[in-house]
Amino acid sequence: MERTFKAIAAKIVVTCLIAIVILVWAVPIFWMILSSFKSTQAIIEPKLIVWFKPTLANYKFIFETQNFFQYLINSLIVAVCATFICLTTGTLSAYSIARWRTGGNAFANWVIFTKMAPPAILIIPFFLMFKSIGLINTVWALVIANITFNIPFVIWTMRGFFDELPEDMEEAALIDGCTRLEAFWRVSLPLARSGLITTSIFCFLFVWNEYLFGLTLALSEKSKTLPVATGDFITGYSINWGPVFGSGSLILLPAFIMVLFLQRYIVQGLTVGAVK
Repeated sequence: MERTFKAIAAKIVVTCLIAIVILVWAVPIFWMILSSFKSTQAIIEPKLIVWFKPTLANYKFIFETQNFFQYLINSLIVAVCATFICLTTGTLSAYSIARWRTGGNAFANWVIFTKMAPPAILIIPFFLMFKSIGLINTVWALVIANITFNIPFVIWTMRGFFDELPEDMEEAALIDGCTRLEAFWRVSLPLARSGLITTSIFCFLFVWNEYLFGLTLALSEKSKTLPVATGDFITGYSINWGPVFGSGSLILLPAFIMVLFLQRYIVQGLTVGAVK
């Protein structure tokens, strides 16, 4: 009886903690989306306003004052290109480190240390370098900068997935006549699919939400991304909260749709190696 009571009490405590974490994470997002349909007066009202007449004025203002679709295309180009290149090169590097310990432990640790470097300390070198080769105010400057900071994440993450895969299956493929590259493509990569999808989602989100590089390296209308465009509603004199909330909701939408359809792979990827 006492054990049953303790088990029930433990479940209640765990459930309450999970509920608190969900609320802390979800309430700001829900409040942002809800506020995007409020009028400016309702947003700045000191009192909490839950019941209000929804309006699309904020979204109308965004599309009328900004070239939103151009910024959307720019963000997609940067995010897709950077993610693809990071996955292609980072996955091969991770496989090499996992199977042959390329560079030794010192190299593997150095890879993750490069991810820990604050982006702010490299903004000026990046700016001078891209200016000298004529890439300032282009989406390709953002692609290169984001690749630099996300390849270490891909290498370190995918290395963990490849470490979990048994080498016996690859050796069997080699005995059957496969080359090392064919064994990687036909055996290792399919087995690490959940990890590859999970890594690609996080890499895409890192690039999609990146603000500092976009603010420094690409401010022209032809290269500006959505996070930077949202910052245009914030000036030194005022904050136009309605369009800010609206832009934030629109930026959130593609990422939310992607995660919604691929959440099964995210769970699989995060739990790989938990049970053997």
